[in-house]
Amino acid sequence: MPVFFIQSQDVADGVITVIEPLLSHIAKSLRTKPGDSLLFNDDQGNRYQTSVTQITRRNLQARVNQKEAPPLSTRPPILLAQALLKGEKMGWVIQKATELGVTSIIPLITDRVILKLSEKQEEAHQARWKRIALEAAQQSERWTLPDIFPIQPFQKFIDTPRPVSPIFMAEREECSSLLTIPCSSENQEVGVTVIIGPEGGWAAKETEAAKSHNYTFASFGKEILRAETASLAALAILQARFNS
Repeated sequence: MPVFFIQSQDVADGVITVIEPLLSHIAKSLRTKPGDSLLFNDDQGNRYQTSVTQITRRNLQARVNQKEAPPLSTRPPILLAQALLKGEKMGWVIQKATELGVTSIIPLITDRVILKLSEKQEEAHQARWKRIALEAAQQSERWTLPDIFPIQPFQKFIDTPRPVSPIFMAEREECSSLLTIPCSSENQEVGVTVIIGPEGGWAAKETEAAKSHNYTFASFGKEILRAETASLAALAILQARFNS
């Protein structure tokens, strides 16, 4: 059953009130009827098991049968810094990364990024990516939504101090596999940052910049993966390591 995300103020006296645009999706697209069961998560991480009591043109009301507090996380947050991909690939990565439990995503402009966007286009893309992440989180029954940060240049990202050295996924570099590099899951607040390059690969100056900032270099072995494949492979490996 998908879980729908609401604001905590939508819950009052044991009743959740849903308005547009979520109302149309639940009532029309899903053809929900009074008596049906629905799951909701609020912005505090709480989950509500409910029964629909009323549907009108203006709103849907659902009675709260059970409220659950968010579970204690057993793995560190994962931030994915992904170089922009062209076409539908970026949205696909955001969708699948959300399903894999990523905490945050930062789209990067790197030297070999093909996609060029105006400020207005960047805002439109970010709004679309947030919708994609929302829908993926609903379908995968996540407790929280991932943060989708504004697009930023690689240099700005690399100049931002971070508590733990990010993992820089590099092709054709002499470095350890992501399966074996030290990657502690003990610090639940700091988390892990993994950086994936563009479809054309990293420029030499970007690789050197990562080295000068003492980033941890890692690879997938001898295989050269497509950028969108590399992102999901990295997230799957990290999740498997943290959940083991």
